[in-house]
Formats: sequence, structure tokens, C-alpha cells
Amino acid sequence: MSITVLVATVLLIALILYTLWYSFLATQQVTVFSVGRQQQVVENVGGGGLVDAKQSFNVQFPLAERVLNVMVKPGDHIKHNQALLKLDPSQLNAQIQQAANDVTAAQVYLNSVSATAINPVTIAQAQQAYQVANNHYHALLAQTNNPTLHSGNLISPVDGTVITVAISPGEVFAANTILMTLMDQSSVIIHTQIPLANLQQVQMGAVAHITPSALPDVTLDGKVTGIIPQANAQTDTFQVDVTVVNNRQLLLPGMSTYVRVEGQQTAFVVPRIAVLNPDHESSVFLVHNGRAYLKQVHVAGSAANVFYIDSGLSANDQIVVLPLNRLHHGQAITINSVEH
Repeated sequence: MSITVLVATVLLIALILYTLWYSFLATQQVTVFSVGRQQQVVENVGGGGLVDAKQSFNVQFPLAERVLNVMVKPGDHIKHNQALLKLDPSQLNAQIQQAANDVTAAQVYLNSVSATAINPVTIAQAQQAYQVANNHYHALLAQTNNPTLHSGNLISPVDGTVITVAISPGEVFAANTILMTLMDQSSVIIHTQIPLANLQQVQMGAVAHITPSALPDVTLDGKVTGIIPQANAQTDTFQVDVTVVNNRQLLLPGMSTYVRVEGQQTAFVVPRIAVLNPDHESSVFLVHNGRAYLKQVHVAGSAANVFYIDSGLSANDQIVVLPLNRLHHGQAITINSVEH
């Protein structure tokens, strides 16, 4: 072996030993960050959602009737008290007249048995028959004052949209048949699936921002009106209901959306560069008695240049910012500067 090779080998070994000594034994000068108090921080948490109508109404009538005219069709926008169906008044009038006749007959019979009958059971039965006839008559009269009936027309109880029409002119329907379905779309509910990890961040009344998949350039504002604390085992999510005022009718039932909820949490705010492996088993170098020790922390969220840490740190802790690549667990350090 030549002298040159021998010298080079010795120098290389010396360099390696010096590097190891410098890295593991020598005191490192570091810049640290002093952890402040926990803060209330806002971070958007998001998930996909489906639009649903806040209210829907089935148009019904408690008596059998015949339809003379259908005045609306599916898709029509309607106003409160707008006429929907024209009913045949002769049907109701005939029923009222028949009921009145039944009351008169029952009254005549009751008067007769009360005057002549000795058996109290017969009188009681006559009284009951009269009461039944009278109740039926007044129930029919009440239908003429039904809030959904005006001048022979069934009217809308709300502003909304006609979804289905199940009757045609000339048809006779049975009592309480669903004749059409209306939907109030002045406001809608978006059933949103949020990751379970964000359960503690979502609060009732929190502001939400909604982007319809079909309208990616549109953002609407809403509020959290429901939190369902039940996990979906297949997706590891829970449901958050967001109510949105829909005056422009941009959101339709069944539309898919992406929802961002302004979640609030209490956390320590630390520089991004101080956190190792922020996506999995995050840790920091915590300074204690002149040495730097790896400490596992939990990253709850982030902003532009910071991470939100909700466990693993305490107020007034000092964590190393620079240089992380020269440190190992238990490394002796000298604090060069402190950031706040």
C-alpha cells in the first residue's frame, strides 16, 4: 500500500470520527421557539354533501272529491295561497246536504222515542245516533273552512316548487289521497360527511362554505344546524347538516356539493419547520436541561406557516426550530436565539 493511500485512509477515518463526534457528542447551537398559551384557532374542515329540501308538503283533502282542473305542473314555482286544483263543489255540497238530512231524521227519531219509549236503552241509542249524525254534519261544514280550500280550489300552504302531480282533471280521488307534492326550496339542508378526526372541531352555528359540484365557481354560505354524533364505519365520517338560504335557487335536491366548515379548536401554534413527520407520528425536539429530546405531538391542523398542536406540548415549552438535521435524541444543545 502506498503512503498516499495510507494517508488518505487515515484522513477519511479521522473525518468520519470527527463527524460522528460532532453530530452525537458535541454541543449544538440551536434556535428554539418558546411555546405560548393555547389559542382558539379556526381551521376549515371539509367533506362531500348532498342537497335535500328542508320542507316538503303533500297536498291532500280529507274527503272524496272530483277534480275539475289541475292548475300547475311539475317544476312550476308557486306562491303561498296559489290555486293548485279546482274541485267539484257539488260533491261536498251533496255530502253536506245528506248529512243535514241525517241530522234532521235523527232528531225526529230522538224526539219520538223520548216521548213514547219506556226503555232507557232505546232512548240512549237514539241520543247516540243523533250525536253521531250531528258530529258528521259539522265535520263536513268545517271542510268548507279548510285552510287549504278557497272558493272550491285547493291552495298552496307555502312558497315552493311543484315536484309531483298525481291527479288529472275529471278523476275522483279517495279521502286523504296524496294529490301532489310541493317542496319549499327557499332554504335547503346539505347532509355533509366530515372525517371523524374533526368531530370536536365542528360546533353548532358554525359558518360553512358550500361549492356545488355543478357550479365550481360558486360559493354559498350556510350554517351548521345539526351534528349527528354517529360514525359511518365504512367511511370513518359523521354527518353534519348545513342549512343554506337558497333565494337564487342555485341548489337543487340531489345535487352534490363540497362543504367547508369553519371548525374551532384550542391548540398551540408552532412553526411548521419545528415539526418532524407532520403527516404521521409527528414529533418535535423538546429542550430540557440543556438537551434536546424527541417528543411525540399531535397535529390537529395547519395554516400557511404553522401547525396546530393539541397534545404533547405545554405552555412555555421550548422546541428546536433549527437545525433539526444535526440533532438526535438526548443531544446536548446551546440556545443561540429564542423565537416567540
